[in-house]
Amino acid sequence: MTWTPKPETLPGILSIVARIAGVDAALRLAEAHGGTRLYVPRDVRPGHELARVLGVQAARLVCRSELGGDTHPVPSAAPLIRATRARRLRADGWTHARIARELGITETHAARLTAGVARGNGGPDDVEPAPVCPTCGRAHRRRLRRQDGRQMDLDLRGGCEHLSP
Repeated sequence: MTWTPKPETLPGILSIVARIAGVDAALRLAEAHGGTRLYVPRDVRPGHELARVLGVQAARLVCRSELGGDTHPVPSAAPLIRATRARRLRADGWTHARIARELGITETHAARLTAGVARGNGGPDDVEPAPVCPTCGRAHRRRLRRQDGRQMDLDLRGGCEHLSP
């Protein structure tokens, strides 16, 4: 079973593209145009860049949505793309060391990104994936609150800046 992130975890217009054309199409768009602004026409022809990246049918659906006729910034989503690649490679039977070399990350980070993904031959996972942050790959603790009224409330969440308080 191939791991894919949920559409609502994708940043910016990628979440809209994921709902319309699928998560893989949104990730392809981020790889091709991430970090730039992209004009989405109201209609697309088969030779258009958007049709080349997404496919003609998916590009037409995106152009006819609320995105058509405007210029949008496309987030790079590099951490999410790296996590997706790492999880897919792990499901295909790759070791943490080989994933680290392929993606240019440390072996520890590869292990963190693939936590809960069974190493196999591409078959279905035999374990449920661990609840991890789709951006950084870490398992965040729940916010803890002190019960003693004489003390201040302490925010003891993980260390990720992208989590809202």
